[in-house]
Amino acid sequence: MAVRDWDSGSEIHEEIVVSILIANYNARHLLGECLESIYRNPCSLPFEVLVVDDHSRDGSYEMVAERFPDVRLSRNERNLHYATSNNRMIDRARGRYLHLLNADTLMQAGAIDRLVEYLEAHPETGCVGSKLLNEDGSVQASVKLLPSLRSALFGARSYIYKLFPDNPLSKQELLHLSRDMSQPFEAGYVSSASWLMRREVVDKVGYLDARLSYHVDADYCARIWKAGWNVVYLPGSVVTHLNHKGGTLANRWRRRKAVIEFHRGTWIFFRRHQMRSVWHPYTWVVATGLLARFVYSLTIQQLSEVPGITLDKPPDVQRHPRDDPRVR
Repeated sequence: MAVRDWDSGSEIHEEIVVSILIANYNARHLLGECLESIYRNPCSLPFEVLVVDDHSRDGSYEMVAERFPDVRLSRNERNLHYATSNNRMIDRARGRYLHLLNADTLMQAGAIDRLVEYLEAHPETGCVGSKLLNEDGSVQASVKLLPSLRSALFGARSYIYKLFPDNPLSKQELLHLSRDMSQPFEAGYVSSASWLMRREVVDKVGYLDARLSYHVDADYCARIWKAGWNVVYLPGSVVTHLNHKGGTLANRWRRRKAVIEFHRGTWIFFRRHQMRSVWHPYTWVVATGLLARFVYSLTIQQLSEVPGITLDKPPDVQRHPRDDPRVR
């Protein structure tokens, strides 16, 4: 089957099955390692790799052009952030399946093949996510229930989980702690650091929400569920995710912005997926709680910037991968 190369306008005669999409921002070294791992452990089906450089200043674009000539490479005219970069690649991708992959990942053998095999065998599934490992081999908290009032209290970014990580309610939210990790299982959402979805999902659900810096993957998985597909976590597809490697946020403004964006994204998610009406009591409970959390988190973050004061930064600003200066 011939398909059209959107870069050249010419036809090619091998159908692309998988399009691997990588959004990059100032992650030159990590991106190079990621691409090396893809070609070292390639998908057995016809695939392509697309990279959008989000206006980096570290030579990422030039590195990919020089070392990886087979990559379909483009550069944003300005810094447009994670969701918009992926949406642009979705428009250009030729594959039946779209694999969103972070630049700070290392592909392990068979990871993509197993994702494709699962979607081929389960037409009811719209998106399937990999098991993500930390650099030391431990399992990341990348599979969860959809955000809710309970997850605000007991989820991975909650203060309760930070203080009492073994509490039973947090284990119910963080599914890798409570499910059989030897078998696939349905999830509220999986991390977009490595997930595979059908092209038809985008046709029906639409693009990633460009307003969001946080909750991008939770929002999109919730929309997939609403469209009639399920979302599955596949432990047999393994990818190493280095999002905790390196430093924290780059400067005071970025750390403050991270607190703002986290709470703004939480409100957007709530309004889209859970709010019944402006006047419903539940809306006021959530709004009041979110405002209180925002004020507290911002106060702690600002005080932690004062020389001589030692405070733990709020969970919202601790090494979030999309705000790490090396990773986007």
